[in-house]
Amino acid sequence: MNEVKKIHWVPSWGETRMLNMIKDRTDWCISRQRAWGVPLPIIYNEDMTPIIEREVFDHIIALFKEHGSDIWYEKEAVDLLPKGYRNAHSPNGLFSKEKDIMDVWFDSGSSFNGVMRERGLKFPVDLYIEGNDQYRGWFNSSLTISTAVFGTSPFKDCVTHGFVVDENWDKMSKSKGNGIDPSKVANQFGADILRLWAATIDYKQDVRISEGIITQVAEVYRKVRNTFKFLLGNLANGEHSNFSPSSDKVEVFEAVDRFILAKLESVKNEAIAAFDKYDFGNGINRIVTFMSSDLSSFYLDITKDVLYCNSQKSLRRLQVQNVIYQVTDTLMRLLTPFLPFTMDEIYHSLSYANKDNVQMLDYPSASHQFDESVIKDYQALMELRDIVLKKLEEARSSGLIGSPQEAHVSLEENNALLKKLKLDENEAELARLFVVSKVDFKAKDGVLVTRAEGEKCPRCWNYVEQLHEHEEHAVCPRCLGVLKENHDGR
Repeated sequence: MNEVKKIHWVPSWGETRMLNMIKDRTDWCISRQRAWGVPLPIIYNEDMTPIIEREVFDHIIALFKEHGSDIWYEKEAVDLLPKGYRNAHSPNGLFSKEKDIMDVWFDSGSSFNGVMRERGLKFPVDLYIEGNDQYRGWFNSSLTISTAVFGTSPFKDCVTHGFVVDENWDKMSKSKGNGIDPSKVANQFGADILRLWAATIDYKQDVRISEGIITQVAEVYRKVRNTFKFLLGNLANGEHSNFSPSSDKVEVFEAVDRFILAKLESVKNEAIAAFDKYDFGNGINRIVTFMSSDLSSFYLDITKDVLYCNSQKSLRRLQVQNVIYQVTDTLMRLLTPFLPFTMDEIYHSLSYANKDNVQMLDYPSASHQFDESVIKDYQALMELRDIVLKKLEEARSSGLIGSPQEAHVSLEENNALLKKLKLDENEAELARLFVVSKVDFKAKDGVLVTRAEGEKCPRCWNYVEQLHEHEEHAVCPRCLGVLKENHDGR
């Protein structure tokens, strides 16, 4: 009973269930009368007395190790004994074999000894995992045998899962024809999508599977893959413009960059903590939500202007690329156990990949580079952004503007948050935050949206007071500088 209480049970009710199983258990007869199985290695003399001698048992063990347990059925009893063996109870040299086999649960329940202890591997092991029917079977027999012989449970953690049923919650069976072949699912959708389904379900209870359910998972996978595709596309932009995490590394970042890195660290820590508790679904959901919300819908959206329009090696563009690199590397490592084929493909799309497989990389560990105040500032900034976006939508609905870049946003002076983040000194960065052409601090109260004045730059689509001629096009001052730099650098 004490060993049961030392084990970490997932779900937690496993402890009570196992305690009740052991308390109500009667004597265990370990022999079974079956035609085939792992034999009870007992040889009898002529007078049917069993031979209980270490020399004989060691000899049989050696035969089993060399030839497998089938040798028990292939050889006569005398041939299973040491050469020249004699016994007073068999004056005529006649012997017979036990016909009973071991109970399969004794056989599997003692597997830890041959698999781990005899090989000098870690014992007790970290984890046993099986279906919830094994409280009466493998978990029970393993715990009983190990405690009886070695005085300890053979495992530290025990995770149990339910069973897979069809979309109507019916048990799968051949007669009903409602079975789902995992290999067919993998062939049709890909093994990683099947793995993603397994990683996101509540495995502690019975779970449904069908083509429709897998199709929904495939949509989640598509979003993950497309996000990585965008990230990679902005780290490797051509033969001569690959981002290098060593030579292109920067140490100074804008506030929005620090927010995403802080959020990444927070998500990483939360995911690792969830995985450590075998709560894979919540861990994966934290990662996917970060990718769809914080990354795709926010950071990658507002930094397109920098990535597409700034000069290749400008500080602001390198800052964004450094963030993208850290995000890609961390998420790739976090997701490798769940999407190994996809993550390996991503890894080898990076110009600096130097290992044969992504699984040879170290898994991320928890870190605390950013304190909670950074996340609070990020949330506060997002609340301000939501207010501005709502005003922009109202302006669009009224016909004042079409796209957000046609807007000029005025904010109140002395905004404490923007002053703290020093964004009040960087109107260009604020404009990118709201995806508008101009931001100032001339509003008397709240947020004011007006139509941006000036001309639209055909390269960055922002509105400026005056465009400047460049070859066949007129562009804004920033784009003019980039185009000249690119022309001079050819």
